[in-house]
Amino acid sequence: MEKGKRAWVLFSILTLILGFVPTTDGQPAAQILARLQEHYQRIKTLEAEFHQETTLPITSRVTRARGKMYLKLPGKMRWEYWEGQDKLVVINNGIMWFYEPEERQVTVTDLSKVPNSQELLTFLTGIGDLKRDFLVNETVTTREGSILIQLLPKAARSQWKALWLVVDGSSYNVLQTSFEGIQGEKTIISYTNIREDVELPEELFSFQIPEGVDVLNYPTEEKAH
Repeated sequence: MEKGKRAWVLFSILTLILGFVPTTDGQPAAQILARLQEHYQRIKTLEAEFHQETTLPITSRVTRARGKMYLKLPGKMRWEYWEGQDKLVVINNGIMWFYEPEERQVTVTDLSKVPNSQELLTFLTGIGDLKRDFLVNETVTTREGSILIQLLPKAARSQWKALWLVVDGSSYNVLQTSFEGIQGEKTIISYTNIREDVELPEELFSFQIPEGVDVLNYPTEEKAH
């Protein structure tokens, strides 16, 4: 898988996990971070439909997709793409399967060995420390009553510049997340039909590699000299 594509998948998952959390306008940054952490530790499962738009640098080409995601803590996630893009992403215990049926290709990624994926892993395993990893740079209330939150990474080598969350000011459901990567890529993800703590079968988070497809492993194992 291309480097940009791998980064895009990781960023999309990270923004979704960060997105489903409550906040209150006017609170100090420390209180907002505490609420984010508390909510993440409380939920057991989550499902939602999503609409995604990604703008690539230089060409300014916009790609769109729709689908549904499932999250089960700790460490399990599934992204199904229905429209616009044909692919499936499954994460279970630190391994990510990225399946592209049209390409007849599966990329198997050991996330523990991928640079700059630690922010993602801390949330998936339920041991993330928001105050350690993220900064709340700004909170703004719009005329419509939504709350805009900007998060900045603390990691010097993070692959993204900034992350924005748009939160409904009354229900505290996140309506949208967006991020800008260091290579200029921009992604906006809007969420609907959000449901927390629903029964999710284990079968959702298992992946059997189809026969006859190409299997790529990342990171590539170094050959012994």
